[in-house]
Amino acid sequence: MFYWTRGNESVSGLDTLQLAQYTLEDYYTSESEAVYETGHYPKLIFHFELKRSILYFILETYVPSSLLVVLSWVSFWISQSSVPARICIGVTTVLTMTTLMMGARTSLPNANCFIKAIDVYLGICFSFIFGALIEYAVAHFCTLHQPNKANALMYGQEMQEREDEMNGIVTTISSSTLQVRKQQEVLANRRRTSESERLAASPPEPQGPCYKTLSILQRALCFLNCCRVENPHYIDNYSRLSFPLSFIFINFLYWTYYLYL
Repeated sequence: MFYWTRGNESVSGLDTLQLAQYTLEDYYTSESEAVYETGHYPKLIFHFELKRSILYFILETYVPSSLLVVLSWVSFWISQSSVPARICIGVTTVLTMTTLMMGARTSLPNANCFIKAIDVYLGICFSFIFGALIEYAVAHFCTLHQPNKANALMYGQEMQEREDEMNGIVTTISSSTLQVRKQQEVLANRRRTSESERLAASPPEPQGPCYKTLSILQRALCFLNCCRVENPHYIDNYSRLSFPLSFIFINFLYWTYYLYL
């Protein structure tokens, strides 16, 4: 029969023990019995608790990943017309973050059943970097339609001015035009009255499933029109403020949870 002579004091030298990435927190001894096919055998067990040093991972993983997130925000200050510059920053930061995540996983023990705290943080950083790339895609898509409308409006105004100059149209209101407008207004009022009477006498609209589906689609289209951005450059202005504030807030929640809870 094996047993510890002095219990925990049987183990010495742990006070001066130094490890590269760990700190010894606690240890204790125990006795047990191992059961095998050949019989029962006594067993001495030494338990120890290690705490991983976080400074190494802060310098090796946390700081580079945070700097990559900040680097992805540089694209918000670059003009939207500089497509190669912004795409280069977005793709480079995404690939670098992917390499950093793979390197962090290989340096840690493989725990398939558990999600480590560093995996959560790397996932947060990757989401912000990927979101910055998607932000430029959305902003650039909005700019594709905005200039066409402006050019069409300018072209229409220019053609109208040229036509006015060629025909010598004078924008003065004469008495004859006023009378014509009054007659047109009277006719329009009569038409509106007859139309309202016809609508009041018409039967109610059907309320079937097809009608409900069309009404839902119409409301969805109205919602998309309301969400349309008038000036695509405002997207970058909003991102310059929303991305850093969101990242700081999520970091506050992350470190509070893993350090104090």
